[in-house]
Amino acid sequence: MKLVELFHLHLVWGALADEKFVPDNVMEHNGRNFAESVRPALISWYCTLVDQTDGGLNIFNVWRELFPAHRDEIERVRQEVEPHWKVLKSFRDKCGFHADTPRSFFLAKQGMLDKSKETGKAVQDFLDLAKLLINREEAELPDFVPEVETFCLDFELEGNRGVNRNALKTLLILPRTKYKRVFG
Repeated sequence: MKLVELFHLHLVWGALADEKFVPDNVMEHNGRNFAESVRPALISWYCTLVDQTDGGLNIFNVWRELFPAHRDEIERVRQEVEPHWKVLKSFRDKCGFHADTPRSFFLAKQGMLDKSKETGKAVQDFLDLAKLLINREEAELPDFVPEVETFCLDFELEGNRGVNRNALKTLLILPRTKYKRVFG
């Protein structure tokens, strides 16, 4: 789900930056102004996915496990992040999802601006790899959908709660097909 949300943020940011979408506003801001407001969320979301710290998601480890045929490409993209991780993490922690003193905020923002070409390429390569792997899921992960369905059913049964399968279809976690009713 976080990956789809990252794609959404990236597409919104791009539409704003290209002035394809400009919200009505009393501040008379253009799309680029709004894009600069979305950018910290986009970069921070990306950082959450590639977070290498203890307890972080580090999607590269997940992908290497799920897609062994693509390990070289996964490793190539991971290595693009590596030299910029401190700058990215500082930006996320001080400008994106958290707050800090003005001095720390501007230092983190400047650090990101100084590396904008490199980090921009790393993000784009990451999105390209993610798209490739999403498109390979059906062929390379034949047990994925049954595992998700089993998880959903177990989750529902353990706490008498529901899972919105239409939302999982929208997020491309479940295929957009009709399911046969198993019970009743």
